Amino acid sequence: MIMTEWVHNNEQCTMNNVQWEMVRFDQFFDMLPTNTLSRDELNSQRGDYQNIHYGDVLIKYPFCLDCNNNEIPYINDDVKFNTVEVRDGDVIFADTAEDDTVGKCVEVLNVGDRKIVSGLHTYFCRPKYKLAPGYLGYFLNSNHFHNQLLPYIAGSKVSSVNRTSIARTYISYPADLSAQRHIAAILTSADKVIAATQKTIAKYKQIKQGMMEDLLKPKEGWKMVKLGEVVNVFDGTHQTPYYVETGIPFYSVENVTANDFEHTKYITEEEHLFLTQKHKIEKGDILMTRIGSIGVCKYVNWDVNASFYVSLALLKIKEGFDAEYLVQYSQIESFKKSILHESLTFAYPQKINLGDINNVGIAVPYKNGKPDLTEQRRIAAILSGIDGKIAAEEKVLEKYEKVKKGLMERMLNNE
Repeated sequence: MIMTEWVHNNEQCTMNNVQWEMVRFDQFFDMLPTNTLSRDELNSQRGDYQNIHYGDVLIKYPFCLDCNNNEIPYINDDVKFNTVEVRDGDVIFADTAEDDTVGKCVEVLNVGDRKIVSGLHTYFCRPKYKLAPGYLGYFLNSNHFHNQLLPYIAGSKVSSVNRTSIARTYISYPADLSAQRHIAAILTSADKVIAATQKTIAKYKQIKQGMMEDLLKPKEGWKMVKLGEVVNVFDGTHQTPYYVETGIPFYSVENVTANDFEHTKYITEEEHLFLTQKHKIEKGDILMTRIGSIGVCKYVNWDVNASFYVSLALLKIKEGFDAEYLVQYSQIESFKKSILHESLTFAYPQKINLGDINNVGIAVPYKNGKPDLTEQRRIAAILSGIDGKIAAEEKVLEKYEKVKKGLMERMLNNE
């Protein structure tokens, strides 16, 4: 069932007429001991005990950790530890993170006969009250709960929340067990639709990887040439401009790495005209990262009126070569190795000088001694077609995630 169908079927679900309970965190949960095992003490092989690591809570696991469907690393046999085993309904919090995701948690489900423990930088919480499976996982990751944590989060580069602070928050839930089940069931359905879309995206990416290895592997008649033979290379302004609220978009490395050219900084029309006197970005050009991140390329396939920073290089394709082919080729390992070889070895952040970009190697189809533009375009069209499918699915995924977020806001709100 697609997302819009199950949302429509459940849109009558409101919790307005259901009585809610509110209990302070430290009265709702017992806090149990955890271990301090590092990643080096874990492995992906079989063993007696499995360990829930805070990094996996933050990045890898969904809100509800189904032990039947998620990989949990094993503890190396020679490692000694002493901690309580996790059981169904327990909640594991990550107490530290590099952003405001600190406090993300998972409710553990379907433990079965597994021996699972809670690891480094986690809070191991066991509920004293019996709620519907899955409800806590969704509530504790909702804004209704996380907003309670925000005043207590400390740190700049690395954020954390302490045990005393988390104990001051409140857990709210419908008193009716069937209402809890209803909420958990709908949000679980949403997660299944999202997971299926993520799987489709992963499948397309795997297909593309295989096609790239085949299509971009040098064949008879191909030539290894330097990038300077394929493009003319320019850089952006070395001076930080004066930013304004609205105006001309100003691109930097972050826009290329995030593939986001809607959320940019802006400069005035006058400064833009000054910065683009010698060269400017045009449709059909390539933007390539060269400071901080190096070698990530973006084909400019839209009508553009923008300036760019020194962290980017502007590549203008020469006659006989195809820009989209170059962008596709830039994604393979041999190109990445070549650009790394030409970069400044000890520079931090990572950097490649403008002139050295010209020396990066690229394999190009040739025919009768000339670049075979038809073959370049054929290869680019095939791989760009897969990119289009991936982009379409990613838009669907973004929509589904927004729908789920809206459901959580509505269904977990006891106001």
